[in-house]
Order: sequence, then structure tokens, then C-alpha cells
Amino acid sequence: MLRLSILSSGLASVFIKLLLLPPGGPFLISLLGVFLWRWRPRLGLSLLIVGVVAGYLLSIPLTAALFSRSLQTEPPLNEYFLPVHELGAIVVLGGGLHEDAPEYGDGPTVHDRTLGRVRYAARLARRTGLPVLATGGHVKEDQPAEADLMKAILEQEFGIGPVLTETRSQNTWENAAYSAAILRRRHIDTILLVTNAMHQPRAIRAFEAHGLKVIPAPTLFFDDQLDLLDPQSWLPSVSATAEVHYGCYEWLGRGWYALRYAKAR
Repeated sequence: MLRLSILSSGLASVFIKLLLLPPGGPFLISLLGVFLWRWRPRLGLSLLIVGVVAGYLLSIPLTAALFSRSLQTEPPLNEYFLPVHELGAIVVLGGGLHEDAPEYGDGPTVHDRTLGRVRYAARLARRTGLPVLATGGHVKEDQPAEADLMKAILEQEFGIGPVLTETRSQNTWENAAYSAAILRRRHIDTILLVTNAMHQPRAIRAFEAHGLKVIPAPTLFFDDQLDLLDPQSWLPSVSATAEVHYGCYEWLGRGWYALRYAKAR
């Protein structure tokens, strides 16, 4: 049952990403335009132009900077003015797995995004002495939970521990729900929350909705500086496309959470 649930949710997620997120979305619009051109030339041409223009705009550094500026609303944490006496734990969110990692053995390792979060959580743990809770469930049934891999890295490679784990969650809202339950049993209600700067606002809302006081600890910031006169700002790049993709994913996630979990707040 768990395997079918994870498989179906994974397929649905892939389908939605393909339809709504760049570069798949603009490509499919252009492809539909080519397909319709024979029967509906005007409509087909319009879709083709929309797809091409959207594909270009969603692949340039200028658009990437706009997305970053709209989402990275939490400033870097000032570690020297932390109210350590009020804090109970550091919570670090999983950000995905890297499956093709034979150099680490038979199984997967954490995604670069997750490793960046783990590294910053380790830094904060050394500075504050607070316990760390790693949260992230099974991406696939036959793979270890993200939180277990994060725990191993924190303890064995960064020397931080013992690390608490939450291994049931499949998204940010569940990260918050299951982590809050663990923390409440330990009478902890104030946390440092470590995740990507773009992801931080959505994560804050989820954890606060479950009764926790959150001090944001964003990491892995994207460049949000706009330079209209720099030719590089207008040239498509792989890094800009990836940044825009992540930004679109976050805005889509915000909209979905507003609909899906509105009553739970």
C-alpha cells in the first residue's frame, strides 16, 4: 500500500511539473502549436510564439533574479544575536536524494541541496549547542529515508549528534506536522529552521501553522541582483533555467498549500 501511494504521488508530481514548470511547460505549448498548425494555423502559430517567448524569458538570468527577489524574503541569520536561551532545537529539512552515487556504496546519498542545508545546520549546532532534528521521509520505498542519510552525515562527517530524525514526511507540510509532534514531546516550541532561502517562507508558514515559533535560518541563496545593462542577463543559461524552475516550483507550492491546507491553519 505504501509503495503504491508513493508511486502514484510520484507520477502525479512528475506530470504536474512537466505541464506547469519550465522548461517542460513552454516546450509543450510550442509542441501543441506545431501540432495544431495544420488545422488551426492562427491558433497554432500563436501557441508556438507563446511557447518560444516563454521558454526564452524563463531561461535568462534576469528572470531568475526576479524570482529569487520575490521569494528570498528572509535575510541571512545574524548568528551573533541569536536568543539561544529561547531556542530548543535546530530543524533541518530534506531537499531530495542523489540516486546515482556508486562512490558512496549501493544506495543513494543526499542531493547537493540537502547537503547545503545539512552543512549549515552543523555550523549552527556548533555555535549554539542545540540538538538537531533532521526531517524527510522515503522518496522510494526501497531507499533509506532522507532524514536517516542526513543524520549519518551530521554525526559521522560533521561530528554533530546525537541527531533526532523524522522519517514519515513526504512534503514540507508533513515535515512540519511530524516534526512538531516530536518536538512537543520534548517540550520544545521554538526552533531554528534551516532550508533553502527560496523555500524558507513556505516552510515558515507550515511550521508556524503547527504551533511552533520559528527563527528562519535560510541558506543556499540565489543571486537576486538585477542588471538590465549586462548582456549576460539576457542570455539563456542552464543555471538560470534551474533557478527559474525552482522559483516556479515554490510559487506553485505556495498556491497549492493555500488551497490544500487553508482549513488546517
